[in-house]
Amino acid sequence: MNRLRRGLGNYAAMMRLFSRNVWLVLIFGMGTGLIFGVFLFTFNFYVLSLGPEYDEAFLGTLQSVASLATILMALPAAYLAQRYPPKWVMIAAGLIGAIAYLGIVLFPAQLPLVAFRMLAGVSMSLGGVAGAPFLMANTHARERQWAFSFYAGLSTVASFFGNLLAGILPGFLGGLMGAGPTDTISYQLSLGSMAVLSLLSLIPLLLIPASTVAGKRVELPWVQIRRYHRLFFKFLLPSLIIGLGAGLMQPFMNVYFRNVYQKPDLAIGVVFALGGLAMAAGQFIGPPMADRYGKIQTVMLTQALSIPFLMTLGLGAWLVPAGIVRPELFFLLAGIAYIFRLALMNLSNPVYQTFILERVPEDTQALIVSLTNLVFQVGWFVMPQISGRLQVQFGPSGFLFVFIGVTVLYMTAIAVEYRFFGAERAKPAGDQEFALEERATV
Repeated sequence: MNRLRRGLGNYAAMMRLFSRNVWLVLIFGMGTGLIFGVFLFTFNFYVLSLGPEYDEAFLGTLQSVASLATILMALPAAYLAQRYPPKWVMIAAGLIGAIAYLGIVLFPAQLPLVAFRMLAGVSMSLGGVAGAPFLMANTHARERQWAFSFYAGLSTVASFFGNLLAGILPGFLGGLMGAGPTDTISYQLSLGSMAVLSLLSLIPLLLIPASTVAGKRVELPWVQIRRYHRLFFKFLLPSLIIGLGAGLMQPFMNVYFRNVYQKPDLAIGVVFALGGLAMAAGQFIGPPMADRYGKIQTVMLTQALSIPFLMTLGLGAWLVPAGIVRPELFFLLAGIAYIFRLALMNLSNPVYQTFILERVPEDTQALIVSLTNLVFQVGWFVMPQISGRLQVQFGPSGFLFVFIGVTVLYMTAIAVEYRFFGAERAKPAGDQEFALEERATV
């Protein structure tokens, strides 16, 4: 109990260090987390409800084009985030997202779905790139990791409620129209409501004084890439490998639970919601772990611990379709494995992002965030196509090959991180700004 009280007291002390601007961006992050929780859960089921030609392979195509848009937008987004006030870049991202959600609902045909899903990818690219430099500029070394993890954690808590909402909204809104919870109109109403919430989530950003987030002129992105390409390569290769694994699996996890275990939307929504809570808990645990063990050590440890849970998910994709184990029995085990894997992998994300940002020159921070998103999205561009076709060809058993591939890729990423950064030791919080300053002069 004494340790718990000390831990809570440490959290409270760090929260008091957050500026008003940081809190406003945290509130904005919660709004976007809620929206994405509903959108990402509902979107796959909405597309599958449109007809037989809208199958898992087409879902893979939609995820790939969204990632392609993120990739194409990476360098322009980095330039815009450095050139203009991050506040307005994030607002522009929110407006583009609202248009994308509305278009997905109003134009349920293949080509418009591709176009508006790409627009949603542009929105995510802009918003993600602008947020990290803003937090770096509005925090000091002592509370920085805590602010990044709080941003991720609070967004994840909001996604928890988004997942719960996604399990309820289609039935509720569809019922008002006399439709069933899995009818297309029910999913359209749910997604359309997210366009409205996307606009409301921008209100906190409008309260940020423009003078405190003013942009500045910077070098063009490709000039910075040429100058720092060796440094960037070390940070980006692990993200590329992790992205390949995530792209193979993550876009289809709701399809996995439906097709392998034959579970309804509400049951899957509960699993996703609990996974969101576990993610948030992991992200809140991240800062004290990073302070104690070091950032990169925390990243490698939590990634390694997630691998047995990945293997459990793959085991379910083999045993249940083969009739060796009853779906009801293994669904509970698979749900627990999914929740723990999600928590462990996502605990490391804000820690690794802060680790990177503290080790690159200040004027390249938006660029490195954008490049990290770019290489991660390469995986989400390439791998959903492979995953979708495995599912179409092998049915639910195709997920066995999916999880084997993800396990191999995650183990490779850990080996690469150890090769590049394993010798690093944790630095006291007060030394981190000096380390950044030192590297910027090299």
